[in-house]
Parts: sequence; C-alpha cells; structure tokens
Amino acid sequence: MISLDSRLEELEQKDQTDHQQATPLQLCEWLATLPFWCDDDTLHERNPDYKHTATCCTTHIVGLPRHPATNEEMPLTPYQVDLANKVFNGRKSFGDAIAQMRKALKMHIKKGRQMGFTEIVLRIILHLCFSRYAGANVAIIAATTGTLARKDLRRFAVLLKSIPAVVEQWMKSTKEGICIKLVNNTVVWAYSASEEALTGDTKYKCIFMDEAAKWRTVDDTPVFNSILPIVRTNGADLFLVSTPKGPLKMFYKIDMDHNESDFVFFVYDIWEAEGNLYTTDEINEMIASSAEDPEQEYLCQYKAGRDSIFGTVSVEDQQGRPEWLTDDDNDDNDDYDEEKDPDGIFWHEKKTET
Repeated sequence: MISLDSRLEELEQKDQTDHQQATPLQLCEWLATLPFWCDDDTLHERNPDYKHTATCCTTHIVGLPRHPATNEEMPLTPYQVDLANKVFNGRKSFGDAIAQMRKALKMHIKKGRQMGFTEIVLRIILHLCFSRYAGANVAIIAATTGTLARKDLRRFAVLLKSIPAVVEQWMKSTKEGICIKLVNNTVVWAYSASEEALTGDTKYKCIFMDEAAKWRTVDDTPVFNSILPIVRTNGADLFLVSTPKGPLKMFYKIDMDHNESDFVFFVYDIWEAEGNLYTTDEINEMIASSAEDPEQEYLCQYKAGRDSIFGTVSVEDQQGRPEWLTDDDNDDNDDYDEEKDPDGIFWHEKKTET
C-alpha cells in the first residue's frame, strides 16, 4: 500500500512539473489559486529545497523573510500572520473568496520600528497581484524624495526573483515614475509623496503609503486629498503604515477620528516581536535608549517631542517648524548603490514612456 506521505510527495512533484511547464500567464493564474501562507512553521523540513519546489503557498514560493540580525530564514511572525489573516478575513485561499471582498480594504497600521511590516505588506500585495489587482496599477508612495519608495520597489523585485517568468519588465524609470510590470498587465509603481503622484490616472487597485507619519512635509493634507478620492472611486485597497511621528499630520488625524472613519485600525508595538524577532532583554534595551524617543518609535505613542534647552517642545512649536527642520529618517542615509546591485537587478535610468 502506498503511504500517505508518498502520495502527497507524488502530487507535489506533479503540481511542480505542471506549473514549470505552464506559460507565464498560466503561471500567474495558478499563483492566484494558492493560499498566502500554509501555516507550516517547520520550514518544510521534509523538503529542504522547498523554495524551488514548494507548491503550497505564495510565502514559501517566494522564500521566507530573513532575520535582520542573523540573515537566516524564519517563519512569519505571529503578528505578521495576524495582519495577513485580517486582510484575507481568515481565509487561506483568496481565489475562492474574491467575490466576498469587493469592498475596499482601508487599513491604518500603527507599528513599532523595525518589526517587518513593510515586508509583510509587500508580500500581501505581491500575492494579490495575481488575483485582486491583476491588470491594474499598484502604487507604493513613501518619502518626499522617493528614496524609500524606490527601496520598497526593489524589495518587491527581490520577492519576484523566485518566479521571474511572471515579470514582463523589471524596474524601469519612466517619465511618470519607476515601475515593474507583470505579464498579466499588473504594474507596480514607486512614487515620492506628493500631491501630483497619482494625478491623471485612476486605474489603481492598491495604494501602499509607507511610513506615512514621517514624510518631510509641513502639511501632508494635499497628498491625502489627491489619493483618497482615487481610493473611493476605484474601490482600491489602501495600506497606511507607519511608526508614529508626533501628534501631527494626516496619519495622526485619521487615527484620532475612529468614529467617522471607514479605516480598520491596528496597533502593533515592539512587545509583539518578543520571542521571535527580539529577546526580552533586547526590547528592554530599545525602550531604555536615549538615541530616539522609545515611546514613539517602539510603543506606538504620539509624542510632541523631547524637552529642549528652550523648554518643552509643544505641538504648536512643531507645527511651526520649517520643512527643512522636520526629521524624516527615511529620506536620509541612502546607501544603496544602483550600479553595484548584488542581486543582478538594475535600474534603467533612461526615462522612456511606458
């Protein structure tokens, strides 16, 4: 009698052979039927080469996240799984439930620093590029210089390296912005945070606004005023993600307006990472740090600022600061050298029309 394990292995190999022989478009259609995450925390120990043969879920096909300190692969953290479950309403298979998710997802995610939320949101977006967002535009908007948006798009490209057949055009600079195009006509764009970023084009099914509380702009209302109508008109999904940056700007205002908002609100502070990304001692060390404001950076609290030599820094003081004095951690220290990309993914700086 054939054992259950042998039969499962036989079916996995057949599925793997079938999708390897598929056309790129058929591969996209097959990926649309997979669950986002199969809940296997063992890293598929029965199959050490799971990254190349896994047919269980999108997460294992593109490869698992790597620990920021050790660079070793690790399962999704409990809070990353929690967020994904909320996005997919607890369902493993998105393809079977797309009719139930016609309503746009509007998520306000307040999180601690260095917890892997950009990673999980990019993975969720990639998964939905084969179903919900297929044939439409996806926008990544971050930082007023566009530095962080370009980094996020490169991270998205790295996820696609395990399934290169689905990519029609790798990262390319155009007069509109930098984009990646998939064979199913899904286009993922990277834009700086500006009022004009999405002007004139409404074919967006998803907008990811990364570190939205930290943009280097005195008043970010015009940026939101240009984007939110597109979200409403298209029924587009909106992922609004950030570590807090004082009781200012639209990220804070939306958070304070729960009763009048159609956003779904999430709060994940650094203690959610205890036991997976960080030890208890490491978290206590972060919170005790004087290098940054730990209550804001790690505990998701809105702070007006530390006391200065002139006395307490009030909200009014911060609102009156000129733009060039407004901190933005994401615009600075861009050490990515586009000419020396070790992954073999290159930017095309010549601006051409798409």
